Amino acid sequence: MDQRTRDKIHYLILKTHSLTGLIPVGAFLVLHFSINSLRTVGVWPYQISIDIINNLPFLMWIEVGFIIIPILFHSLVGFYIYFSGKPNPFRYNYPHNWMYTLQRLSGVVVFAFLIYHLATTVVPKVLYGNTQFEAAPYLIHVMNQEFKSWDGRIIYAIGIMAATFHFSSGLWGFCISWGILIGRRAQTNAGYIFALFGLVLTIMGLATVLEFSLHPVGVEATQPG
Repeated sequence: MDQRTRDKIHYLILKTHSLTGLIPVGAFLVLHFSINSLRTVGVWPYQISIDIINNLPFLMWIEVGFIIIPILFHSLVGFYIYFSGKPNPFRYNYPHNWMYTLQRLSGVVVFAFLIYHLATTVVPKVLYGNTQFEAAPYLIHVMNQEFKSWDGRIIYAIGIMAATFHFSSGLWGFCISWGILIGRRAQTNAGYIFALFGLVLTIMGLATVLEFSLHPVGVEATQPG
């Protein structure tokens, strides 16, 4: 394989990495935060939303094909970019340089948080057969236990803020790298918009943590599992 072909493959991988950060990984993040935020409205809307999701046909294949594989691909390529790069924000103290470095570091934090989140929710749910209509009571119980202590609250707060920063900053980088934002003024204005979007997502996530912490309400299955 000649150098030109390797360069094309490398370019394609980077572009695909950027695209998966928006769809489906970013879209899933927004959907996940939106559904979880229903807990701030009440237990019933949150439980019904989980029931609907867990009773979708071909759910396992949807999760593997449209969530797990894209997240793994995005994460692995992200680690390659992180370790192959040479961050130098202290030497070249520019805002964009700092944002690039923080973008990579936040990705590492998000990956570690995802492992913790999956290990305490999805893996036990699959192993113990808590699926379909039993999933909502089980997940609500898990979250209630997580947020009983400050350890769980801090872990989730850090994970939420890292994820929202990584996504909102990644949106800005995506629009620049794909030629959507051209010109300094457009890039600056978009930066403010994406920062506001990230702040809204952060508030949604932290509000959900607060609701679980203050009102740890348990529920029963909506229908026998």
